[in-house]
Amino acid sequence: MRLWIDTDVGTNPDDAIAILLACHHPDVTVVGVSTVAGDEDTRAAVARRLLASQGIGDIPVVPGARLDPRDVATVAPDALLAIGPLTTVARLVPHEVWPERVAVMGGIRGRVRHRGAWRETETNFASNPAAAALVVDALDPVIVPLDVTAAVVLTDDERARLDAHVPPLQESLEGWADPVCIHDPVALLTLVDEPFTTVGRQPLRVDERGRLRDDGAAAERRVVVAVDRDTAIARMFHLLVGEHR
Repeated sequence: MRLWIDTDVGTNPDDAIAILLACHHPDVTVVGVSTVAGDEDTRAAVARRLLASQGIGDIPVVPGARLDPRDVATVAPDALLAIGPLTTVARLVPHEVWPERVAVMGGIRGRVRHRGAWRETETNFASNPAAAALVVDALDPVIVPLDVTAAVVLTDDERARLDAHVPPLQESLEGWADPVCIHDPVALLTLVDEPFTTVGRQPLRVDERGRLRDDGAAAERRVVVAVDRDTAIARMFHLLVGEHR
């Protein structure tokens, strides 16, 4: 799988974990990265450091505001992983350069307890609801929502093992005060058909706040409805540090 990643790496460590997982996965070749949200140049620098740590320095890493459709078309990805706000992806939708195989981490169905509070919106979709709606309608991605991924939280021991055994993650882990929830790694592993997620079909639309609404008049969308937490984390450790659990 030739994969393009659109990410807001540099804040929550789960983006960095997802990028490293893509580099390690035997079925994935990362062919390009774009960054989105806030200081996109700083985020691009973080992405370059992560890729360089894996010996990958010859692919485009482009701040989203400067991303040209030709940057994507030239490397011909056959899959897209969108793990940030969908502003960049939506802007390029009319150019028809994205592949048919797409997964997005975002949205929320209902309410979920996350980081000590009840959430009714999820950051990626809520940051730009119009972009999220466009991407969902135009690209028909597999949606990996917060109400499922919020349960996939690392224990203190698991976090410490990542910190100790995956040096490129140390900076992002040390700067993150909250529990580490692997939202984006779940989206990456769903995209490559790892067998620990259950994907259903529901009539969903993105509303004006970025929430996923079950609407009988909407088109059916592929959405992750359950994750085997222990299997997902075991697979992550196997890919990153060679551990079998």
